[in-house]
Amino acid sequence: MKSPVIHPRDLIAGLQKGLALMQLFSVETPRLTVPDAARRCDMTSSATRRFLLTLVHEGFAETDGRHYWLTAKALRIGQAYVDSAQLPLMLRPIVEQVARITGEHISVGVRDGDDIVHIVRSRYSHISSLSIRPGARMPLYCTASGRIWLANLSPEALDQYLQRTELRSLTPYTQTNAEQFREELQRINQQGYCTVDGEYEVGMRVLGVPLRDRKGELKAAMALTTHASRMAIDEMRQRYLTPLYEAQALLKPVLG
Repeated sequence: MKSPVIHPRDLIAGLQKGLALMQLFSVETPRLTVPDAARRCDMTSSATRRFLLTLVHEGFAETDGRHYWLTAKALRIGQAYVDSAQLPLMLRPIVEQVARITGEHISVGVRDGDDIVHIVRSRYSHISSLSIRPGARMPLYCTASGRIWLANLSPEALDQYLQRTELRSLTPYTQTNAEQFREELQRINQQGYCTVDGEYEVGMRVLGVPLRDRKGELKAAMALTTHASRMAIDEMRQRYLTPLYEAQALLKPVLG
């Protein structure tokens, strides 16, 4: 489906700023003062204070007079996507089927800016990981699903991504060399799958494949996650690529 052309005059600046303000809250910044939020949003302190007080009034935030933080009501926004979006509903049966066949955890991620966001995960899981919970956001560069999206970019778009993104070492195994990273993306593009071994979380091995529609457009990425203690990367490929490819084929007409 093509996105409509939206003219700037049709946009509501207040809504844009309010949404941007809500997205400032994270694990790193669970509470914010007005000056902190104003600086991060590039707004005046007076405007930021009014936006935050509006969130408090509507029940999306609370304050102690100095700091502000989100309330559980903010979950309604994300839950509305889970409940109403068609893509997770279409993916769910296949995700559960692959999980049953492999006995491993299966998730599907989509790109959101420079992050990968999981929109579906299998109910079955023998692993405990914060990175695979629904709604979890992770960097594109050190995750299997994220690298699949990066491997799909044009050379110009990839250059722009690497210019604005620091390849930080999240674990001792994270790939941080830009040239080696480019070579890895080329391999992913050629072989049609991606493996990541402990680059985001030590002890987690991930095997991912792209999910494309009938026109060949990348719509999502499916990833299988297991503990490093269960099997080596080569064994993962041998055992699990076939069921992942079968799911890929089943989902192609579903994705359009």
